Amino acid sequence: MVKWDKCIERSKNSMPYAYSWYLSLVCDNWDALVYNDYEAVMPLPWKSWFGLKYITNPYFCQQLGVFYTQKKLDVDVFVNSIPSKFLYVSLNLNVANGHSIFAVKKNSNYELEINDIEFLRNNYSKSQAKNINKAKNKGVELSANVDCISQFSDKKAIEAKAFMNTSMLALERRIMCALINTSKGRIHSVSFNGQNCCSVFLIVSDKRLILLSSYSDKIGKSKRAYFLLLDHIFSLPNYAGFTFDFEGSNIQSIADRNARFGATLTNYYTIRRFFWQKKGVERLRKSKT
Repeated sequence: MVKWDKCIERSKNSMPYAYSWYLSLVCDNWDALVYNDYEAVMPLPWKSWFGLKYITNPYFCQQLGVFYTQKKLDVDVFVNSIPSKFLYVSLNLNVANGHSIFAVKKNSNYELEINDIEFLRNNYSKSQAKNINKAKNKGVELSANVDCISQFSDKKAIEAKAFMNTSMLALERRIMCALINTSKGRIHSVSFNGQNCCSVFLIVSDKRLILLSSYSDKIGKSKRAYFLLLDHIFSLPNYAGFTFDFEGSNIQSIADRNARFGATLTNYYTIRRFFWQKKGVERLRKSKT
């Protein structure tokens, strides 16, 4: 896996989801396509159902697709090279891959370049600035003792019970443990009356901060603690020059919340392909030339 991880590290579109250790955490199994001597790679996370293999996007792995160290390559050449033993493919590409003829969904993500905090604050929306001031005025402050993983996970289980099952929560906890143990994960928390009411878990990789998970309890929500916490993270000198990746969202209300921080919309595509489609695509290409 050394060559693989070196390729991801040197990729122009590097993302932590594609490292071998991360894939091994989130996938039941994974294969890969490799171009030349690891000039480009494409992870193929797969599962099996009654002996039938299919490729599907893992949880906590927003963007995969093709990662390249030199020139950008045609993503559809890779998709068409997926072995026919995989009867079905449903996979998220990454932002740098652009469009695909197999695209079935356009997804939204938001990113913010962290630089001078006053410049960033001047680009917050009025409502966002109001939320931050409300949190300050209501007594929300930086936590003297940030959550440990168990505290974070216990709070998240309560707040996310409507949309995360026990296996998803267990997987998230394993990911957080692995990231903390390799110094690639960090928890930031804010508190009210000495009790943590909001925390975020960040992946720290390749000058990128990815908002993997967060929670706000009832008090945190009422006092707009999340907004103060993110403003604090953006102000930290050790994060200057990083890209903050909100990791979404396709949900309009969350997308609007991210945009109000001055974040920029980016798009990545979900592709879908059945094993019998390859020849049809080749005929389509020939008809266009």
